[in-house]
Order: sequence, then structure tokens, then C-alpha cells
Amino acid sequence: MNSKDRVKATLRRQTTDRTPIDCWLYQKQFVEMLAAEYGPREQFLDEFGIDIFVGFTPYPNQTGRLWDVQELPDYDPGDPHDPRWLNHTDWNYDFAGLNVAEAVRQQGDKRFILAHVWGIVEGTSRIIGIENCWMNLGAQPKIMSGWFDRYADWLCGLTDSLVEAGVDGITLSDDWGSNQNMLFSPRMWRNMIAPYARRVVAYAHSRGLFVNLHSDGYIMQIMDDLIDIGFDSMHPVQESSGMDPRTVKERYGDKITIYGSLDVIDGLLAYDGDALEEYITQRFAIYAPGGGFIYNTGHFVQPDIPPQRLLRAYRVVRRLAAQYHTP
Repeated sequence: MNSKDRVKATLRRQTTDRTPIDCWLYQKQFVEMLAAEYGPREQFLDEFGIDIFVGFTPYPNQTGRLWDVQELPDYDPGDPHDPRWLNHTDWNYDFAGLNVAEAVRQQGDKRFILAHVWGIVEGTSRIIGIENCWMNLGAQPKIMSGWFDRYADWLCGLTDSLVEAGVDGITLSDDWGSNQNMLFSPRMWRNMIAPYARRVVAYAHSRGLFVNLHSDGYIMQIMDDLIDIGFDSMHPVQESSGMDPRTVKERYGDKITIYGSLDVIDGLLAYDGDALEEYITQRFAIYAPGGGFIYNTGHFVQPDIPPQRLLRAYRVVRRLAAQYHTP
């Protein structure tokens, strides 16, 4: 079973030979440290059986400035079918990811390609600023909803380009949670955000793509809604925010694939040696039985993580992944 088949089977709840594995190695300084102490990223991907590779789209604001909320009705991010969204190269200095076109070219024949796109709230926050985005959900609901409606259509257009590029799925990156609660009320989320996320998910499915949700923070209040919307997987299930692994698995493990479990701060940075092995082993024991689990870091591995610690961790991951499969 190759990586594409393994990931697709997991998302469909079909037979797999082992638990799929991912590791978000997209932070430039860490990738450079890993290369110096071990070898290039590609060597890590091959040695540890990494099944997924992410191609990134740029933010929907490439104008070089933040806009005022009153300007949103006239804001135009540009044609979503323009090749620049697939071929972007002007990344932040500390970013080591690839654009979608390059990810497909380099990894598309070996791994499941997941395109990272910016969701309803997170994309908007890059246009008018994070604080203004959150504040104007309440202060300017008509303007915000009108923009969300247009932006959802824009994301569907971008999805067409991603299908043509050859990706296997998309991540809708849209942080909705904080610590122990959401960033805005569940009612506001259901009224103002969920309808547009649902449209994008439905359209991506109609084009044959799987859809992953990336949301940091506590989102237990809307888990049933995520199932109803149709997300195929969710990342990362952030324990430090109050998301309990056992509760998530017991209530939703048969309805949505868990894509994560290795918290970069509270797991990989906090533990080493036997303690880190125990941390990883416990989470495999919670999430992996019955399938519906893809092992991954909770975010980009950061340069305060010693590369040798990551290598030791993924030797454990590789061994445990082979022990869990769906018959």
C-alpha cells in the first residue's frame, strides 16, 4: 500500500496496512538544523515513512497593506484561477514550505498532497487584521457576512485550480479556538462562519478532494457541527487548550479522522527520552485503535527542538504505526 492509498483509505475508513504518518517540517531554521545534524528533509520523509506533504497557498491579501473593514465590500483578492496562487515564492524568511505546484512536482508521485488554504476567518484576518476581524464580527456583521459570502466563492474558484494542479485534499486553516473556549461564541460561529465553511467543504468534495480542518484551540462546542459540515479530518486536537483526547476519540473517532497528537510545545519540547516515548505511546493507544487516525505534529517543528529528539520520537512513531492497522 503506497502513501496516497494509505491516507485515502484512512479517511474513508477502509483497510490500511498501518497508521499513516506526517510531520510538519516547514520551519526554515529547524529544517536547516536537521540537515546539519542528520540530513535533508527528503531523507527524513523517506526514512520515517511520511505519507503526506503540504503545498501552501499565499494569503489572500498580497497588496502590501491592511485594509479597513469599510473597504471590504470593494476588496478584490484577484482571480482565484491565476497561476500565482499555485506558484507563489515570496514567503516569510523563516518559512521552508513549498508552493502547491512545486509540492505536487516534487512529492506528488510519492505522497498524499494536501493544499493549505486560508479559511473564512483566518483569510479575512490577513486582509483587515486579526483584532479588526474579530471585533467586526459583532460591530459590522453585514459587511463581514457579505465579504465571507464572496470569499467562500473565491475559495471555491481556488479549489478548481488546486484540483487541476493535482492535489489530493485541502486544509481549510481557520483558527476558531482559544484556551478552554472559542474565540467567539458558538452561536456567532454558526450564524456567520459555518455556512461559508460548509460551502467550501461541499464544493471541494464535489471536485473529489478530501477536506481537513486546521483549528488551534478549544472547539468542543462545535464538534457536532464539524461532523455535519462534512470535514474528513481535523488537526491538531490541541490538548493544552483543554481538548481531551479520550473524549474526542470516544465521541467522534468514528465520524472524523484525527490528524495530529504530537503537541510541539507540551509534548515534543516538554518531554525527552522515556517520557517522550510514553507520551507518544499513550496517544497511539488512544487514537489508533479502529483507525481514523493520522499521526502528525500539532504545528511546525520549531528550532528550540533538538533535531535528535525529533529523530528519536519518530523512531517510536514508525514502530507504533506498524502495530496499528484496520483489518
